[in-house]
Amino acid sequence: MSSNKPYQIPRVLSIQSHVVHGFVGNKCAAFILQLYGFEVDLINSVHFSNHTGYKTVKGTRLRVDELQSIFEGLLANDILEYDYILTGYMGSGELLHVVAEHVKLIKTKFPHVKYVCDPVIGDNNKLYVDRSCIEVYKNELLPLADIVTPNDFEIKLLIGKQSNDTDNENENEDNSIWQSLRTLHSMGPSHIIISSIPADKIGRSENILQMRASSKISNDQYQTFRIDFPRLESSFTGTGDSFSALILAWLHKENNLVCACEKAISILHQILLKTIELSKPISIHNTCGNELCLIESKAIIESGQILFRAVFDK
Repeated sequence: MSSNKPYQIPRVLSIQSHVVHGFVGNKCAAFILQLYGFEVDLINSVHFSNHTGYKTVKGTRLRVDELQSIFEGLLANDILEYDYILTGYMGSGELLHVVAEHVKLIKTKFPHVKYVCDPVIGDNNKLYVDRSCIEVYKNELLPLADIVTPNDFEIKLLIGKQSNDTDNENENEDNSIWQSLRTLHSMGPSHIIISSIPADKIGRSENILQMRASSKISNDQYQTFRIDFPRLESSFTGTGDSFSALILAWLHKENNLVCACEKAISILHQILLKTIELSKPISIHNTCGNELCLIESKAIIESGQILFRAVFDK
């Protein structure tokens, strides 16, 4: 994934949420990517006191005219050349549309740029964003994306499958997941990673989660694989944001999706174990569980130890 540009330090434009307290969005991405030696430019889609799992959230959302103005400044000063673009939570279709326009512009001017799209829409059958975001992702951003990292709820929304669709047989459900990946490939992305699927959906232990990934090799050829990892009996915020940053970093380092996924899942799991180990008291105002102990996990992030290996689809 490395470019042939003369820059020695890879540059990332990360467009997602920001919080003063805790670790979600750009607070996760910036720390992780900077540890790996990336220069990270940040555009914050929101500037909140804390994540929305708290009883009270104060702050501001980026307006469309403000986002356009930021891009105008970057363009005017000729400082829009990046190696990677990473997007996460945006909140509205209007903001996503502006992002799509400028991702297209940047990729046209600098064809080496790789775009990692985390289509933050929702989870567990609950939307986090306005429904207008779904269509913008489908029609404008996915055709531009090189890598996408949806969860199992988001991929169903993106391909137009009802979230309550079920199959009678676990084997059919397993085949349905692979077919969903191929459908998403047809919408643009070369690499797709479903970050976590409860494995009991496909007849595995309820204590296991499964990551699925697919790379499009040619028009009708795909490399598909899965990684099983333990389910932890705790809730966390910022895991998806951290995962996308880890995928970007290790795909750049290794130029291999399988290795990047093994590294990202393994490192994230160790961060969660460290968070549980330190067991900081959860604020009575926080209804969404543990804030990640990212700073305390610095050595884990840097080590890149692999705990879980990929199994290839036959």
